[in-house]
Amino acid sequence: MNIHTLGPCDTDSYAAAADYNARYQNNLAQIICHESFEEILANLADFSKEYLIIPTAFKSNSLHASWGDIHYTLLDQMNLLTSFITKLDPLVVVKRLNAANKIGYTHAATAELLKNTIKDVSVITTPSKYLAYQAYQENQAAYVLTNTKNIKLTTHETVIKSFSPSMVWCLYQIN
Repeated sequence: MNIHTLGPCDTDSYAAAADYNARYQNNLAQIICHESFEEILANLADFSKEYLIIPTAFKSNSLHASWGDIHYTLLDQMNLLTSFITKLDPLVVVKRLNAANKIGYTHAATAELLKNTIKDVSVITTPSKYLAYQAYQENQAAYVLTNTKNIKLTTHETVIKSFSPSMVWCLYQIN
């Protein structure tokens, strides 16, 4: 069994796929990581008879679509088999104290959460919260909303807010 999901192994998606693999497949499935869900969805024909794990919070700015849009639009290309719930790695909003901008990075699914937490932030989305932290570091942005496991705080940063959400995940078989 091949399970496709968002990588790398630091993502919540990978953790959910590993959880599913351990609980229901006796760790016999192979988890295949992709750079984005958009990449998987654009190449479903290449993964016939394989599986996809995707969160119900999925949102794509490039596809202008949410999980619901994808679920209904791709009915002919994949079948929902089951769903399950996991606790996400805690989320944090980090502020760079010496930032010269009001830019904040996060995943499209958590963009509204970042906007609601930080007023007047200019949000830039990435394919994963892991990549959001990388972009935040690389571009010396003011804010990032990411998982706690992704961050390495410096003396010039502080955690503004933490969240501990659960997530509903869907397992699809690709036709």
